[in-house]
Amino acid sequence: MAILTRRSVLRGSVGLAATGALARPHIANAATTTAELWWVQGFAQEEDVAFKKVLADYEKASGNKIEDSIIPFAPLRQKAVSAITAGVVPDVMELADFSFLPLNAWADKLVDVSDIVEPVKAQYIDTALRGT
Repeated sequence: MAILTRRSVLRGSVGLAATGALARPHIANAATTTAELWWVQGFAQEEDVAFKKVLADYEKASGNKIEDSIIPFAPLRQKAVSAITAGVVPDVMELADFSFLPLNAWADKLVDVSDIVEPVKAQYIDTALRGT
């Protein structure tokens, strides 16, 4: 088992965030160029600053607008459960909770996005594709 240090967690988190954003997820099938994003707060302020920079770079390169909310883990999970229950969810939600996805998949509360991912599949790393 690998030993996790604060530095390795930060590097991995920022790397994952950058990979996801730089893979250029397109909002091609949407009528608008604005997307709502809920993201879990980083362990250190630098992580959130780096993520905001990735978002700004994406917005500049794509012309799309991202309305983001960076929320601590526990409140984000509660907000996500409430949003799914109410049927009013953001366009993108990051939640590193291994029970959240299977529970909502079992309850048929997830949307198949393979038609959006398929045209740009080559731009994603294998790890990112496992969640589609």
